[in-house]
Amino acid sequence: MKTIKFILIFSQISFSLISSAQKNETSWLKNCTRLSYQVNYNSLEYDFNLDSLVVDDDISFNWKMTAPMNYSGKVKMSSEALDTATAQNNFFSDNSNINLTDKTTIWVSKKVYKAIKKGKPVNIDPSLGREKLSFISTEKIKANLNGKNESFDVLYATTESGNKFWILDDPENPIILKMYLGWTITIKDITTSK
Repeated sequence: MKTIKFILIFSQISFSLISSAQKNETSWLKNCTRLSYQVNYNSLEYDFNLDSLVVDDDISFNWKMTAPMNYSGKVKMSSEALDTATAQNNFFSDNSNINLTDKTTIWVSKKVYKAIKKGKPVNIDPSLGREKLSFISTEKIKANLNGKNESFDVLYATTESGNKFWILDDPENPIILKMYLGWTITIKDITTSK
C-alpha cells in the first residue's frame, strides 16, 4: 500500500513539474500568436499589440498601439540580431517598417539571455545608451494565456540606472514580459492560433 501511495505522489509531483516546465517553454509561441501588452507612458495608458507573428529563423510581426496613440507598423528581426544583439529598439514611430539586424525588440538576444541566466552582467543599450544589465532573481509573471490566468518564470534583471527587465526564462524565446525604462510595458494577454 505504501508503494502505491509513493507512486501516486511521485506521479503527481512529476506531472506538476512537467506542466510547469511546459509553461516556461514557448510551445505556445506559434505563427499568428498574438501578444498584448499594457503600456504606461508618462500619463498615457494604452495597449501595444503584436499580431501576424511569424516565428522562423527570423521573427516578424505587425504591431499596433491603441488609443490615444493609434500608431501601427511592422517589425522584422534577423536571426543574427536574435542571436547576438545587445542593443534594443524600444521606441516606435507611426507607419514604421523596421528591419532589425543589430537590435531586438520585445525579445532579448540569446547572448543577453545566456549571460543573465549564468548570473553574468552584460552590456546592453535599451535605446537610451549603453549600461550594464545584471541578474537579480527569478520571479513569476502572470498573464492570460488563451483566457486562462497562467504564471511564467522570468529572469529579473536591472541596470545601474534603474531600468528593469523581466525576461521569460526560455533560451529559445527570451521574450520581455515586463520592462521599466522610466515608463512601463507589461504583458496582459497571449492568444495562440487554433
